[in-house]
Amino acid sequence: MENQTQINDLDRLKEMWGDLNRRIERLENQTIQEGIKVTSGKIKTACEDLASRYKRFMIIGFLMGIAFPVYLITSPSDFFPDDLMKYVSAALFFLYFITAAVMDSYLYNEVKSMDLSMMTVHQVIHKARTLKRRHHIFMIILIPFAVVTLAIFAIPFLNEPVIITGMITGGVVGLCIGLRQYFRMMRDYREMMRQYAE
Repeated sequence: MENQTQINDLDRLKEMWGDLNRRIERLENQTIQEGIKVTSGKIKTACEDLASRYKRFMIIGFLMGIAFPVYLITSPSDFFPDDLMKYVSAALFFLYFITAAVMDSYLYNEVKSMDLSMMTVHQVIHKARTLKRRHHIFMIILIPFAVVTLAIFAIPFLNEPVIITGMITGGVVGLCIGLRQYFRMMRDYREMMRQYAE
């Protein structure tokens, strides 16, 4: 009788153990699924943020590529006395802003083309790494281009300290805004690649 009771107790313990294992497995699966949902949501948000920023810069680039050169060309001679430098500066600003806009347009279209519902995590990460690399290549091209353009633009005003000071101030403010946007974009790229790092 005692042996039968022990066997029954063992059977109950096995059932309880099996039930506990099933519950733990179910909980683990739910946790994994919730983690995937959260990660996917973060990746989607990062993609949307990147696309939005690239689109904004693309529009600004195209608008500035038209508006600023036209403003320079139509500026009175008392503001920009050297006609040759005026046209050279206008052409450089046009080329710079349009080049930047085309680069942003390319990055925008590439980010928008990422179909997160169809792509594997590995494909998303590979695409994000590729676009991040191209973003840096574009910066390597655009930063020296901007420095040369601004230097040539500043030549006729070297004897005008007020204008030069204004240009330097504008450059510092523009640099701060650009760095802020850059760090936000890199944060979005990191968010897209974090699952790989983990």
